[in-house]
Amino acid sequence: MNQLILLLLTFILPLMIGVPVAVSIGIYSIIGLIIAKIPLTYAVQTAYSAVDSFVIIAVPMFILSGTLMEKSGLTKGLIKFSSTLVGRATGGLAAVTIVACTLFGAISGSGPATTAAIGTMLIPGMVKQKYDKAFAGAITACSGGIAVVIPPSILMIIYGITAEQSITTLFIAGIIPGIVLGLFLYVAVYLVSKKRGYAAIAQERNIKTIIRSALEAKWALLAPVIILGGIYTGVFTVTEASVVSVLYALFTGIFVFKQLTWRKINDSLTYSMRISGAVMFILISGRILGRLITINQIPQAVSQALLSFTQSPVVLILLVDALLVFVGMWMESITQIIILTPLLLPVLMSVGINPIQFGLMFTVACEIGYETPPLGVNLFVASELTNLSIEAISREALIFATAEILALILISFVPQITLFLPRLMGLIY
Repeated sequence: MNQLILLLLTFILPLMIGVPVAVSIGIYSIIGLIIAKIPLTYAVQTAYSAVDSFVIIAVPMFILSGTLMEKSGLTKGLIKFSSTLVGRATGGLAAVTIVACTLFGAISGSGPATTAAIGTMLIPGMVKQKYDKAFAGAITACSGGIAVVIPPSILMIIYGITAEQSITTLFIAGIIPGIVLGLFLYVAVYLVSKKRGYAAIAQERNIKTIIRSALEAKWALLAPVIILGGIYTGVFTVTEASVVSVLYALFTGIFVFKQLTWRKINDSLTYSMRISGAVMFILISGRILGRLITINQIPQAVSQALLSFTQSPVVLILLVDALLVFVGMWMESITQIIILTPLLLPVLMSVGINPIQFGLMFTVACEIGYETPPLGVNLFVASELTNLSIEAISREALIFATAEILALILISFVPQITLFLPRLMGLIY
């Protein structure tokens, strides 16, 4: 018991004085190894094995491609295409925001980047159309989160590495849940827009206008087709696809839209290296922690504790969903995945949840964390774009977070939402 208290203090005290989470995990892991009398060379070997994987190259590459595409001018065509598709729906510009964020998410894989890229253009447009500014910021922040569910998703790559699952299968499994999230968001938009009188966009919509806007947005629409199509058809691996996405972003940004300058490229490289370095450090610390957790048989203890609390699979799944959403409000998503996956995956597998389905449940829960305070990074982006406080946007975002929690519950209890496409393609049985 004294050792357990010491370990907990080792983790909590550094956090309380502002030590980064990854460093706190590292300190906790090293002291845990010392207490367990395990040679520290084991930490070095584990750290090396954590990053000794070809697929990890995809993480910095997708971060870089998403950053480049954000600066490349792809958003105008996507927004016009989205407007042609759904602009005449109730709450027209809010509906356009959902579709545009979903499409851009299939290019960037980053929630904050998607919120910034789409919000820069659509939030002022919504305000001009008499939408409440906090509502405009909230729907953009919540729609931007879909980017981490719709492939390619950096969080899915991290989960795949941590849970030792196929990233290609996770990408395919994420398509329908991403669409489900968008539909649930639109139901919330529809109800609020009906009540507040947010009108549709008065514009012509027919086959000709849809085709014309699709042609204008062709370079943006081609990106997910090339990247994801190449993965799904086996033309290239996830890692190779990440490099292709960087080359595509450079080509379109420099030669097609002509908005990528050397300064923007340099800024993108600097940002990507900084974020990638943090991710790699978390991966290393998290892998050591995961091994320590396994050695001490903590997953079995957690599983037994939860199963002793309830024998009902329904209650157990709801408890895990609630835990993931709550932790996501306070902890950065990558750290959350690395720490909790080895603890919770065995628990849910014991009640019949497929690891791929759990990966999507986890990713959706992390997505909800992007739009809920105090850590919700998309809220901070929307706050900057609207010049409103986090609190003002959070009150409006609560409506959409509730809709996404309902979507999470549906995804948790209807496995076919996640597993239909992978089974159709023969990736799982």
